[in-house]
Amino acid sequence: MFTNQKQLDLDINPMLEKKYRLWTFQATEAIEELKTKGILQIRWDEYSPKNNFVPAYQWMAKQMETRNISCNNHAPVWAWHSCTTYEKAPTLVDARCLLSDMQIEFGIQTIEFECPAELVLLSRYGEWNVIFFDFFPYDKAPIDIDKKTENRLFATERKQFRKYDSIQASLPYLKLEWVKDIRDLNLKPGDRTYNKKELV
Repeated sequence: MFTNQKQLDLDINPMLEKKYRLWTFQATEAIEELKTKGILQIRWDEYSPKNNFVPAYQWMAKQMETRNISCNNHAPVWAWHSCTTYEKAPTLVDARCLLSDMQIEFGIQTIEFECPAELVLLSRYGEWNVIFFDFFPYDKAPIDIDKKTENRLFATERKQFRKYDSIQASLPYLKLEWVKDIRDLNLKPGDRTYNKKELV
């Protein structure tokens, strides 16, 4: 017999108590907004409508909605869940592959946080890159994604994790109360002498 409503809810949906440790790279302006408002939400107008990011990110937002994770007309917040090893933090190599010299110069920091798993949609980073470039070609209409490709994208259980794979996370917002640490990236524009094994 259930002792209380919380226990009943947990038996119905175990994800209610589960949390993910995640890492995201954000510009200093976004971090200031997080500190000021207590929440970070990404506006769609932050992306240029001329590139293929918008339709690809809109597709991911729709995938979130089908799983009862609503972005409420905002773009997803992107983060890392696993980099080359399951639940391992990204390294400076991961950061450098994503960030331009201009972004680094203007200021990027790492936010390490822990949030409810029920608000997170995990996906395989390698498969996402295939989808991004093959199904959302630049300056062309998006191509319908087949179910087999979609299933590969969301195959993120530990038992499905392959060596050197990475898992990304998309979530509707980031709350200040989830944050465990905010720290600088040990990177400089144009500098390739950084420690490639250093965690962010």
